[in-house]
Amino acid sequence: MTELEKLTQDPEKARDRGVARRQAFLRAAREVFFEAGYEAASVNDVVARAGGSLATLYSQFGSKEGLFLAVVRDQFERLRQDISAEAVQHLPLEEGLVRLGEQVLQVMLQPDYLAFNRLLVNEGRKFPDLVRRMAEGESEETRFGIECYLHERSTAEGRPIADPKDAAQYFVSLLRTRHLFNAITDPAYTLTPEQLQAHVQATVNLFLHGVLPPRGV
Repeated sequence: MTELEKLTQDPEKARDRGVARRQAFLRAAREVFFEAGYEAASVNDVVARAGGSLATLYSQFGSKEGLFLAVVRDQFERLRQDISAEAVQHLPLEEGLVRLGEQVLQVMLQPDYLAFNRLLVNEGRKFPDLVRRMAEGESEETRFGIECYLHERSTAEGRPIADPKDAAQYFVSLLRTRHLFNAITDPAYTLTPEQLQAHVQATVNLFLHGVLPPRGV
């Protein structure tokens, strides 16, 4: 069964076959681009997986490049939806940062996210400006939610952070550290739930309290 047939079995999605076709093409194209890279990817393979026709694909995306750019935009949107600070707004600062950190790191280590990062690294030479802008935009959205949480919670707890924007960037950078790089470069690299939790807790401790123990300890 093709991706298009799967999608159009859903009565709600079947109401708009144009949207269903687009989503089927995007899903199939993501798989093909992840597996083969941009240059080696074939739009015929995309159509074979998605169903439909080449004419429909070109009418929706214009070209192979247009399809690739649509996949990049769709992937960033899916990742953005997976990371939200709204669920921790009521939590104390340390507990909220731990929850946020686990959420962010879990998303970063998902196979789709890692494959997407590998694709962007490989194709960055062909689309450098687009990849840079979109990567910065995705990171900025993630940081903005953390920034707002840091500002609101630190102020509510009587310890307002002077520059929550920079603080959010530092926090995300600490979370990424060696684990994201290792996972991108080594497909066999994994973290157990306990290792992930320990890394996030260590990151939050370092972020909030620094590396030096309190004086007199």
